Amino acid sequence: TPATPRIESVPLSNYMIVSKESLTSLLLECPKCEQGQCHLSFHMVGLAASCTRECNRCDFTATWHSSPVLKTSKASNKEKLPKINVDFVSGAILSAVGGTKLRLLLMMSGVTPLSTTSFHRLKKFYVSPAVDELFFKKQGELIDELRKRVAKGEKIHICGDGSFDSRGYSAAYCRYFLLNAETGEAIHYVLIHKSETGSSAKMEVAALEQGLRELSLMIGGSKGIASVVTDRHSAVAKMMKEKYPGIKHFYDPWHFFRNITMTLLTVCKAKYMESVRFWVKPIINRCYDAVISAQGNGELAQEKFRAILLCIQGKHRFDQV
Repeated sequence: TPATPRIESVPLSNYMIVSKESLTSLLLECPKCEQGQCHLSFHMVGLAASCTRECNRCDFTATWHSSPVLKTSKASNKEKLPKINVDFVSGAILSAVGGTKLRLLLMMSGVTPLSTTSFHRLKKFYVSPAVDELFFKKQGELIDELRKRVAKGEKIHICGDGSFDSRGYSAAYCRYFLLNAETGEAIHYVLIHKSETGSSAKMEVAALEQGLRELSLMIGGSKGIASVVTDRHSAVAKMMKEKYPGIKHFYDPWHFFRNITMTLLTVCKAKYMESVRFWVKPIINRCYDAVISAQGNGELAQEKFRAILLCIQGKHRFDQV
């Protein structure tokens, strides 16, 4: 009795890159008569390949596919939707690579790329709807949990930031996300067009205001929000003070510490500051440690941060001051 065939050392990835020469040499052999060679006819659909094989000695005929074909929602089911194409488009979108860079990468690597039309079609009809469905499903679960917490008298802490479709004052869209500061999960987002505010500069403030208003309705009122963390935008600070005085508003430290880093790097270019150049990273680390360990005590955070000046001088104990 022949032993049961086994598959060993299976790679964790779903796909394995195979050279054309290696694949062709494998498909040329006839698995039926084992003596003849097959005529091969290849056909490409995006990244997916299919090959029709016809043996020149026996009646063997078969078609080999490099990727399974997914079923579509169309009644005719005539559209060919190779799984590998959908997976690569999904990976490009979720990793923010984009269709242009993906196409260039494949072309420079010697791989037949997806056309721009196919990329955007798969994105529009399959990937984006799937992402939206999963996001709104997860959002509903998170909002239900927050609503229950607020109903018990608890309050939540959120942080928000906006991104634009282009830099400068020429942006047409602003997408603003609100995250649960305790878990890092995205609980709501708002998309605003420049026509709704009149200028690009006003979009971020309007998006935050709209996001807080909608989130408040979902969780049972703005009283359930204890604090909001944003970047150092003066218009945002003004809006929070006027529209949401009951919510504490904090600035996120990342933008502030980034500015400190840039200033230190500029100052340390001077020859007399060479010895301080090594301390730039420890100084920023101390900034974060001071803010986190102070737990909202601003005076304590200042004292903790100033202690780095003593460390630079080699004074690590208070009795040395």
